[in-house]
Amino acid sequence: MNLNTANFFRPGLRLVTTLLLSVMATSALAQSPEKGINSDMTKLLKSRVGDVNISEPVKTPAEGLYQTQFGSKIAYLTGNGRYIIIGDMIDLQSQVNLTELSRRTVTQKVLSSVPSENLAIFPAKADVKAVLNVFTDTSCPYCKKLHEEVPELQAAGIEVRYFPFPRGGASGPGYKTLKQIWCSDSLSQGIDIAKGIEAGQLPGAECEKSEFVDLAYNIGNQVGVSGTPALFTASGKKIDGYVPADRLIPMVLSGAN
Repeated sequence: MNLNTANFFRPGLRLVTTLLLSVMATSALAQSPEKGINSDMTKLLKSRVGDVNISEPVKTPAEGLYQTQFGSKIAYLTGNGRYIIIGDMIDLQSQVNLTELSRRTVTQKVLSSVPSENLAIFPAKADVKAVLNVFTDTSCPYCKKLHEEVPELQAAGIEVRYFPFPRGGASGPGYKTLKQIWCSDSLSQGIDIAKGIEAGQLPGAECEKSEFVDLAYNIGNQVGVSGTPALFTASGKKIDGYVPADRLIPMVLSGAN
């Protein structure tokens, strides 16, 4: 199946897709390109990466370098656009990783742009202290282990929001099951059934809501998901892989803002 979001989705999800692609293409520096920047600066880059959204370059604190983004990559162009640097820019004086800050800002904007009705949400038991975004796959044993500890996260005031991410895309082992979950009347119940927390039967995999599985797969690729579970705090900070609840809770609460 073609996972190209521009052609795949029906009108019901097309507006969401357009919004997300627009956010992804926006520079994490949250600035408009400065006047005087060469409009052809990204011409050579576009000729190399093909049909990929490339954000307009914006000036960085480093003289002569301009930040742009394409796909999940943040890169830096020289003023004439001939040379590109892909990697982290670190301010040695302040010891701040500027690229990581940009990456988190973009991730936060992308994930927060997804309407909550498209997600499987496990709300906090009391006041919400933090939100944890999780890209999950039903064929992933550590995803199941994490899900078994979700009640501990909820009790600590953490709202867990699930994005489907079929490893291997449409050919991945969990692809159909994720589609079935997203066809369920209750997404949270569908997750519980698929992960063995609750008894029950999932519906068929063919429905309009299941198209979000493909959209979420593309979102995950845009924000740098390479495996599951992939966790992101509300501020866009990424936590790779499974982390036991007793260690995960303080990590999420400290990265809430």
